[in-house]
Amino acid sequence: MPSRALNRRDPLKWNRENSNTGFTLIEVLVVVAVLAIITSLAIPSYRTILEKRQVTSGAEQLGAFVSAVQIEAVRRNEPIAVRYQRTDSDTWCIGLIVVDPGSTSNTPCDCTVPAGGVNACEIDGQLRVVQSTDLNYPGIMNSMDGDGAFAFDPVRGLLIEPTKAAEFELLSENGTYALNVQVTGTGRVKACSKSNAKDVPGY
Repeated sequence: MPSRALNRRDPLKWNRENSNTGFTLIEVLVVVAVLAIITSLAIPSYRTILEKRQVTSGAEQLGAFVSAVQIEAVRRNEPIAVRYQRTDSDTWCIGLIVVDPGSTSNTPCDCTVPAGGVNACEIDGQLRVVQSTDLNYPGIMNSMDGDGAFAFDPVRGLLIEPTKAAEFELLSENGTYALNVQVTGTGRVKACSKSNAKDVPGY
């Protein structure tokens, strides 16, 4: 019967067998070079995805806000006016107020006035305003039809004055992509690309 000592692995022999494990300098350099190539290819692609996301996210948020106004006007059976004001890409606001049934959007609120102020954009005592800081990506509002307003008819959801149709253009940070949020005279709210050079696929 063999002794236990003969069945054990020789520790010196085991160390010699495993002493060559690890990476050589050439292997490490090859891995670093491959990672550098992959990173250089991935960064432009990531930037493109981010810029598309900037405008699509902003368009979806604005479109959802205006669409909700239209639905609320019908639900409340009261005309609701939407007031928009802009000084630059970082300073703009859109506010809501219920208007008299016989009124038009010529008597909207002032969305720059804080809650409780005179002529503030409030409904049922609550401030109803969206502004640049409310978007996931602030500073992308490229153009807005100046200062204006429109109101939704509570019966059919159309604009009370079709000529008051509005349009907001959102531009990505580097100006590569643009989307326009349009409110048509029929009350339709849609996002679309108006420039082939800056279009976003799917819009």
